[in-house]
Amino acid sequence: MKVTRIGRIKGHRVFRDFAWPADLQPFGQFNLIYGWNGSGKTTLSSLLRRLENRSVVTEGEVEFEVDGATKVAGTDLATASLPPVRVFNRDFTEATVLAAGERMEPIYYLGEDSVEKQKEVEILRKEYERAKAEVATAESKRATAAGTLDDFCVNRARVIKELLISSRTTSYNNYDKRRFRQVIERLTEESRTKALLRDEEKERLRRQKDAQPKSMLATVSVSVPAIGEIATTVEAILKRPVTSQLIQELTEDREVGVWVQRGLYLHSGERETATCRFCQQALTAERRGALEGHFSDTFSALQSDIAATEQLIEGHRSNLVGVEFPDSSRLYDHLATDFESAVTVSRSLLSEASTFLRSLHEALLKKKEYPFEVVAWPDPDRDTPLPERASLIQAIASVNAIIETHNKTTTEFQSELGKASQKLEQCYVAEALPEYDQLRNAVEDADDAQRAVADKPKLLQGQIASIERAIVEHRKPAEELNLELHAYLGHDELRFEIKETGYTIVRAGQPANHLSEGEKTAIAFLYFLKSLQDRAFDLANGIVVIDDPVSSLDANSLFSAFASMKERTKGAGQLFVLTHNFGFFRQVKNWFHHLPKQNSSHLDRRPARFYLLRAYVREGQRVALLGPLDPLLEQYESEYHYLFKTVHEEAQRPDEEVELRQYYGMPNIARRLLEAFLTFRYPDSADDLSKRLDLVAFDADKKTRILRLLHTYSHGTSIVDAEHDPTILSETRPVLRDVLALIESVDPAHYEGLTRLVNTPEPAE
Repeated sequence: MKVTRIGRIKGHRVFRDFAWPADLQPFGQFNLIYGWNGSGKTTLSSLLRRLENRSVVTEGEVEFEVDGATKVAGTDLATASLPPVRVFNRDFTEATVLAAGERMEPIYYLGEDSVEKQKEVEILRKEYERAKAEVATAESKRATAAGTLDDFCVNRARVIKELLISSRTTSYNNYDKRRFRQVIERLTEESRTKALLRDEEKERLRRQKDAQPKSMLATVSVSVPAIGEIATTVEAILKRPVTSQLIQELTEDREVGVWVQRGLYLHSGERETATCRFCQQALTAERRGALEGHFSDTFSALQSDIAATEQLIEGHRSNLVGVEFPDSSRLYDHLATDFESAVTVSRSLLSEASTFLRSLHEALLKKKEYPFEVVAWPDPDRDTPLPERASLIQAIASVNAIIETHNKTTTEFQSELGKASQKLEQCYVAEALPEYDQLRNAVEDADDAQRAVADKPKLLQGQIASIERAIVEHRKPAEELNLELHAYLGHDELRFEIKETGYTIVRAGQPANHLSEGEKTAIAFLYFLKSLQDRAFDLANGIVVIDDPVSSLDANSLFSAFASMKERTKGAGQLFVLTHNFGFFRQVKNWFHHLPKQNSSHLDRRPARFYLLRAYVREGQRVALLGPLDPLLEQYESEYHYLFKTVHEEAQRPDEEVELRQYYGMPNIARRLLEAFLTFRYPDSADDLSKRLDLVAFDADKKTRILRLLHTYSHGTSIVDAEHDPTILSETRPVLRDVLALIESVDPAHYEGLTRLVNTPEPAE
């Protein structure tokens, strides 16, 4: 199996929107990818390392193509069928050489006397695979049970949310499975029984939950009279005798008697006169005395008591008749029915009391008409019975109690609504408990089954490792590593030492401290190459990825690194080499050019492929692209040719409108070209571009313009400082022409040769 393309990289680090170009050859058996720092090599090698680790890509979208047909998404790497991969990059170095004295994993070699033990290992490996299958099955069943329980909780939580969600409260707007499980886990059999509600109670709570807040209501204020005491008073008046000297004509004619009584009052006291104001005749003392005898004090007192009692009765009766009750529609729905019943009872008792008082009043009117007679008390069998005052007071109190409940509901509306919702929630959760318990028990059973087999693979791995430790011979690879490290670094100060089943790194016999970057790279790279011989990796069918193994190495170490890599990777099923070091690139390129069939006229038969990684700035961000290697880089032994060609082609383009983003990489390329040229021309000058330019006899203004562009834009990929004026960048093309003119003025023959080179047509394939 081979990786033939990376079909798409979108939104992953510097690869913003990369798609494999239609005219770009697929990866071959041997692949060389050249790119300067910042062009995306680290990102590319890290993606290939994810193939090794089977770790999914969570940032952006990535799609690999395997064997020219199979598409593997970055999100499926954990489960996809992939070839074995080994990747050397910065992450491998950091993971391998962590700190002084850290143990590295051993590189296993089988001894001649380990055949029988190896057979035992193979048997254990088969058992191990079966054990893993058992674990996978148990995990799958457990996941299914847990998923069923989770779905149940999600569905019940959704139902409860829909039933309890309200515009008056947000407490159930985010009701979810987590809250449902918290509530149901706290339920006991006793609390569940208490939480269950009858249908009518649930309906009442739902009405309360959906109610809108209503206005406060005044309680019913009624002064209930002591009706029994009033009745006793009236009864006494009806039976009261009147002692007087009666005048027959005034007794027989009541209206005349009333008229005369009023007239006597108007002729007495302050109005007293000896003459009748009606007939102007003399009002004799004898006549006055006779009248006063008829209308005695007891008579006057009776009339006064009747009038006072009448007023008292009518006052109480008016209060009882005038009692007003709030309309039941003004109360909350769940109180309205009880309120209407209480009001009906109260109205009935008020009516009875009012009717009784009216009968007393009528009896007094009769006494007033016949004051000198005993008036009979109303017959309770035929007339209105005496109402019970306590019953009326209790009925009014019942009405007011409901009104107070209504007012309390308004005052504590949110709290009451919450209580109603909470009771409903508890009821709904309690109803779900039996099924929840059944599903939870299924999960617990699956957990037990999973735990029963979970340790089997680990135990078998332990047995396998124990036998393998007895049969491995890692002294030989340790000795080989030390010889290679000596050749690599040119000294034997650093060595690998065997420790248990692995190695440690020592310097002059002591744990190695403060390793340089070059030493770390050398140790990690040699260890990586040695690991390719590990029997756990099938080199012939595997993929090897090597990303810049020569960082911080001198020229001798660079050549040693190349020689070691070539020897250990020439039999790889597929090889990727990524580098920004031109010297290392040249070594690998020459190796690949001499591979069998590399000169075949059929491109698809060539085993080696060459690619160029480059980056440019788009909308303020670096964007990486993978394309074919420039022919100059592939055909010539110097990067200098490629730099000259790039500057020359850009300088010769017409001065037409272009986007500034096309220029962002050019100052850096121009600087490297100019530095290489001036270093060759003035090898004894200081390592400073401006000082070397001072030695060149060229137009001073143009040299200033060249320095301004190169110093401003040759060390970054985006504008970050105030001096990065886009108008300077817009001068890129004229400045490139100045750079070429400078080279030509210093060395015309050199310039002419380079020009012929870059203008020579590419040879046909």
